[in-house]
Amino acid sequence: MSKRPARLSKVTPEELAELQEKADELAELQVLLNKLPLGLQVETLSDDEIERLRQIARTPEASLCGNNLLLWNNLNRQHSGLKLKN
Repeated sequence: MSKRPARLSKVTPEELAELQEKADELAELQVLLNKLPLGLQVETLSDDEIERLRQIARTPEASLCGNNLLLWNNLNRQHSGLKLKN
């Protein structure tokens, strides 16, 4: 006979809303990472790296000027493939 926990924990609507908000934010940060040619996944970043990415997402113009101009260019350029002539 297996032991079952006496009480199962339930997720409250507030906790569910908080988890959904966090998941949405991480999805937005992943979209930002996908624009870069680095192949990074948001799940592999440390807490400090995620906080830096949040800063960049909030104020990209201020965060990506000067030495980071190439990174700014990669974030803003249109990604398009080669088009074949018919």
